[in-house]
Amino acid sequence: MRNCPVCDNPERDFVFEMGYKVPDNWPLPGEIQWYKCATCGMLYGDGEFDQEMLNDFYTHYYGFGINSMEVSDRLTGIADYIASHYSKEVRVVDFGGGGDDGKSIIINHLNQLGFDNTYNVNAGESVPPCDVIVASHVLEHVYDMKDTMFQIDRALSGRGELIIDIPDATGLLLHWSMPMLDFHTKHINHFRMIDCLELMKNWGYELVDSLRYVDIRSNQTAQCLRMYFKNLDVAEQSKEHIQKNINVMLYKLQQIDFPVNVWGLGDIAWHLLSQVDLDVIDYIDIDPAMRGATFDGHSIKETVTNDAPIVIVSQGQRSNLLNHIQLLGLPNKVIEI
Repeated sequence: MRNCPVCDNPERDFVFEMGYKVPDNWPLPGEIQWYKCATCGMLYGDGEFDQEMLNDFYTHYYGFGINSMEVSDRLTGIADYIASHYSKEVRVVDFGGGGDDGKSIIINHLNQLGFDNTYNVNAGESVPPCDVIVASHVLEHVYDMKDTMFQIDRALSGRGELIIDIPDATGLLLHWSMPMLDFHTKHINHFRMIDCLELMKNWGYELVDSLRYVDIRSNQTAQCLRMYFKNLDVAEQSKEHIQKNINVMLYKLQQIDFPVNVWGLGDIAWHLLSQVDLDVIDYIDIDPAMRGATFDGHSIKETVTNDAPIVIVSQGQRSNLLNHIQLLGLPNKVIEI
């Protein structure tokens, strides 16, 4: 019995059954039962088969047309994305991307672009350590998702990237006459976007980008999803990111030992000014919310009335403040933090 491929929960509700008259001695069963996970709602197939049988099937029977011209642009597009985001030294794995010729369009295209540290991993093969893994239309075929994700997670370096293409179960339901590939004996996981996000969350991966697209094959259009994931600890890494940037700005402020005006009183300025002891003549801010307000005992002004330097801490409004100061023709020196 198969647990849910997303949350690994064994509790499930039977939904429907599909029967097939398959070729003689075919390695896959002629019957698939479909279940909905009682916990997360994932729809997945089960029957008299396992991952080893599927590996044998994909090794010896599957692959015709997988690297056809119909999918070439999609796969070279993934390779172009990798080339535009990474140096040629990164290690890239195409997980399950080999066609009936045993080759990978993604890897071949990367090789042409000068990427030599590349690997094509087929069914049943181990995944070598790498920086980027591509699983294009693979996970919907996987029976033992827990073991597969363990291999991917173990192989992927600390903050490496996992790129996934899958059929979109929701999009297929709404936009295709065969809603979720129900007649397809090899698609045993019907991923909605929420299912894929939940699966990756369970393994510590964060979605960093996504794309809905239409896969066109033989005049049929299938709704699909491409998602880009990284193993990020957003809480801890946000703390590191913020502290690093704040410390740089604090250091710059701490070097100011002369009278200044501070222009721009947003949240970042509030945080930084709470940690330094500047000799401030005037605080300036043209936000209507600041009219009539005071800051550190000073009345907030809308322009500078002295010749002391202007300090700008603001980040989001910086260009607007600089343009405004230039339009006013103020002669004061501007110090950007």
